[in-house]
Amino acid sequence: MRLLKIGRDAACDIVLYSENVSSLHAELTLLNSGDIQLEDKGSRNGTFVMNQPIKPGKPVNIRRGDAVRFADVELQWSQVPQPEDNSAYKAIYGIGSHFNNDIQISGNTVSRYHATIKVGRDNKVYIVDHSKNGTTVDGRKIAANVPTRIKKSSAVVCGGVPVNLKAAPIQWPSEAWKAVVGIAASLLVLVGVGVGIWAAWPNSKPNIKALEKATACVFEQYYVQVTYKDDPFIGHIKGWPEKWTFGIDNNGNLALGTPGSNISPIGARGTAFFISKDGEMGTNRHIALPWEYLPENAVETIKQAMEKNLNDNSSSILVPLLNAAINSGKVPVEEARAWFTRLQKSEINISGSMEYIGVALTGTNFTTIADLYSCQVIAESGDKERDVALIRLNSKKTPDDIVKGGIFDIENARVDETSLIPQEEELTTIGYPSEFGTGMNLITKGTEYLPTVHRTYVSKTPDDDMFQLQSNVVGGQSGSPIIDKEHRLVGVVFGSYRGTDVAYGCNIKHLKALYDKNKARN
Repeated sequence: MRLLKIGRDAACDIVLYSENVSSLHAELTLLNSGDIQLEDKGSRNGTFVMNQPIKPGKPVNIRRGDAVRFADVELQWSQVPQPEDNSAYKAIYGIGSHFNNDIQISGNTVSRYHATIKVGRDNKVYIVDHSKNGTTVDGRKIAANVPTRIKKSSAVVCGGVPVNLKAAPIQWPSEAWKAVVGIAASLLVLVGVGVGIWAAWPNSKPNIKALEKATACVFEQYYVQVTYKDDPFIGHIKGWPEKWTFGIDNNGNLALGTPGSNISPIGARGTAFFISKDGEMGTNRHIALPWEYLPENAVETIKQAMEKNLNDNSSSILVPLLNAAINSGKVPVEEARAWFTRLQKSEINISGSMEYIGVALTGTNFTTIADLYSCQVIAESGDKERDVALIRLNSKKTPDDIVKGGIFDIENARVDETSLIPQEEELTTIGYPSEFGTGMNLITKGTEYLPTVHRTYVSKTPDDDMFQLQSNVVGGQSGSPIIDKEHRLVGVVFGSYRGTDVAYGCNIKHLKALYDKNKARN
């Protein structure tokens, strides 16, 4: 793996010469798999992929050759190193502080992608350093980007932090015979108890592939609705709006809908997972009610637009209505002034209306919104801190092939969050990270929808509502199921802390309680 810093600062790996580019504008991560991730680092003027802005702090997958722009500067792909030729190696392991690494170590002097261990086809093992603070092998500092031979007994220290090679998930050449013996022993066991295995198979837990298929990508479109808490003009002036609608204008910005304006619904993505044969899926409350979780900058945009609409005579649609009512004598001048003062002091309520919500199933291709499986929100927790909700296919039937493979078992979910042991128990998330763009943009590209499976750990003792994960959550993975090694549900991903590898999951007991309550009601 390799990390490239991009920006105006001379210390960046790719330096961009424009005043509109931030000092550290973005980062490119070149993964060992050949994949490339791009992350905007909170730049002033944004990062764009295929002319679509990406969210700061949310890595997105891109492909070599994609049109990428940093403020007003296009990325020159010739500046991005070509993928390494690893054909001489049969296994590669990353070392660093980032969760994507196979061997994760922590420390202020450890780089996110510090070094790489490579096992050659000749069974020789090498380590390659690509860090700022260096790597030592048996007390000697090794040269950067130069393969150095190591053994299982070697003392490897990355940025001052020792690496326990004996505990690392590396199959050392001397251990190859163990794998052969293990396979042979396994075959003997399978032959000996084959009848028992086949008899037990129908009741066994669904495998990861089946659970991937039971996970769906959510697409939704919605409008934000705004009302004044104290609006004395309603019912007194003909044509006076009771609510105001915000959507996306032709420039892709959040905007107030006014007569003659052209706004479209806001698009968003997420993840959901099947928990019943009746088309019911678990997801986040912020997916079911996205307008209740608007970012601060969006709320500020709404407030400013409402204030301008109220006070700017040149653009307000209220002022002409008010003047017409005064001139016709329907509203006395002094009363109109008093009412207008009340309206100016009034707080606003922000709500919303779902225009459409549907899902794309794993492994399928969709080109239009009509190809999605339409859904509706059937229940939500009612508590912003308990970020869970239920949606259901309008057909009220989970596809037969998904049921046959196995769905997530909400009935036997692991509801005791105190049993999760920080730093020790391995968990798995299955979700749909955004590639580029949001909302409905990907539908028109005929993309095959496939989830991403991540390993993770609980990093802190859970509280009653949530627990913290050591994981890099990408936009679109909200609503992802979190399962343990037995594939029992333990939580639902609902967010991450910007600029870190810290993510959060809502305790599964809250989704199960919602499911049980909804089932009893029906």
